[in-house]
Amino acid sequence: MKNKRPAKISTKEVAVTGFAPHGVIEIFMEGDVLHYECTGPFNREAFDAMAVAQMAFLVNLKHPGPWASIAIGRESVMSSPDGIQRYSELMHTKLPPELSAVATAFVIGPDVEGGAIMGPYFAKIYAEIGRPFKLFTTLGEAMQWAQSIVDASR
Repeated sequence: MKNKRPAKISTKEVAVTGFAPHGVIEIFMEGDVLHYECTGPFNREAFDAMAVAQMAFLVNLKHPGPWASIAIGRESVMSSPDGIQRYSELMHTKLPPELSAVATAFVIGPDVEGGAIMGPYFAKIYAEIGRPFKLFTTLGEAMQWAQSIVDASR
C-alpha cells in the first residue's frame, strides 16, 4: 500500500473546545519547506489549533531529511498578548528532530497589518530556542534562504 501523504491541513479542521480560534493557519509541504499560510489576527486558541494540526500533519508526513518552515502572513499577523505567550510556550516545547524545522522564515509584506509590531516578538522567540530565523517581505527570498539552511544541514 502506498504511503498516504497529507496534501494540506487547516486549523479549520481541528476540533476546539471553549473559545473559538481567531485566525486561520493552513499547512502544506512543498519540497523541503513546510508552509504555513497565516491569516490573522490570532488569539491563543488559534495557536493551540495550529499545534494540533501541525502535529497531525508532521506525524503522517514522515519527511526524509531536514526541512525548514516558512510562515506567510496574510491580512494581519497581530496577536493578543496571551496569544504570543502561547506561541512562545509551544515553540519552547521539545520535539524529536524529525518533527522540528532546521530554520524558520516569516514572510510579512508591507501591506500586512502588524508586521513591524509582531516581527520582533517572533524573532525573540526563535532566538530563545536557538533556531535560525529571518523575516522577509517576499516568498522568493524566504524560499532561497530556507533551502540554503536545509542544504547546509544535509
